[in-house]
Amino acid sequence: MGYGVTGITYGTLNNGGNVTVDNLTYLNDTRAVETMQIDVLGGYTVSGVTASNVYFRRGATGGNQGAVLYQNVPGNTAQTYAKGDSTPTLNEVMLSSDLGQSLWNPFNNTNTSGGIPTSSIERIDFFFSGGYVVKGDEVIVLFDFENPGNKGDPFRVAAYTAVDGSNTPTAYASNGFIVQETPNAVAVPPPNQTNAQYIRSVTTYNDNLYTSPVGNTNQTIVARDTNAGDTTELSLIGRAILLTDLGVTAGQTIFGYSLIAGDTLVDAGNVARLVNWQNTAYYLNNTSSATDAGNIDFMGFGAQLTRRVPEPSTYGMIFVGVLGGFFAWRRYRANATH
Repeated sequence: MGYGVTGITYGTLNNGGNVTVDNLTYLNDTRAVETMQIDVLGGYTVSGVTASNVYFRRGATGGNQGAVLYQNVPGNTAQTYAKGDSTPTLNEVMLSSDLGQSLWNPFNNTNTSGGIPTSSIERIDFFFSGGYVVKGDEVIVLFDFENPGNKGDPFRVAAYTAVDGSNTPTAYASNGFIVQETPNAVAVPPPNQTNAQYIRSVTTYNDNLYTSPVGNTNQTIVARDTNAGDTTELSLIGRAILLTDLGVTAGQTIFGYSLIAGDTLVDAGNVARLVNWQNTAYYLNNTSSATDAGNIDFMGFGAQLTRRVPEPSTYGMIFVGVLGGFFAWRRYRANATH
């Protein structure tokens, strides 16, 4: 099951300097999410290990477009607050831990209405170089860019336990599960101002969000949301998944986890189906953003695991242990001097 994020706290503003790529300027004005409240689970900090890479697995058929939603400077569609460098990619979006940018309908294969791009992306793999030993309290937190009142579109998440020499998953711990709409989730504020405005950027260079060479062809940028806090304000909806709900246990090594469209045909008896993302019998190549399975927009978040905030009693036990050790040392010193 998934748990709803009910609140977050941001850190201080960090400015990484302006970078202009084609016809878009990244201001790199970011605020990191530091803590969050998760439904019945309680308080968590964004302090766990971070994935070393994010791979976008594309099917044999479908479009090659990449699309991102950015929080832009009000009234200026050529400037975004988001994090970006001179060669921005989809990989960097998902590694950014930046709630100022989002993938736009990455699993959409067919729907082109309203300028929606088609993509052959079937799976998104977060990879831990060398593997990661599960502690037992970690959660994966993912945010969905949602219409007002909605509580998140469905998607499947699964942990993988083996990779080949190209860091491609070869085995999964289980079929994972489909994270459904999470009623207890509460819309959280964007990192820059309450009444945010957004633009959408579409390119046709697969995972690259720039042209090669830079300046050859501009990104296609359109204002996506220009309201000022009315009832159509887009929402950031967070959902959390315990690693141990993905068929892994404390002490077990995983190499990462995958995000998969909610219409992928897999069950507990056919976990191996998750491995080959180009098998259209299981990874359907007609997923549409007109349906819930193809409509999810993953914010640039989820590469870093989130850990539970220790209970106050835990801090008390640590203090007692340290204090006890100090007095034992004092007794030892006193006895040694006599």
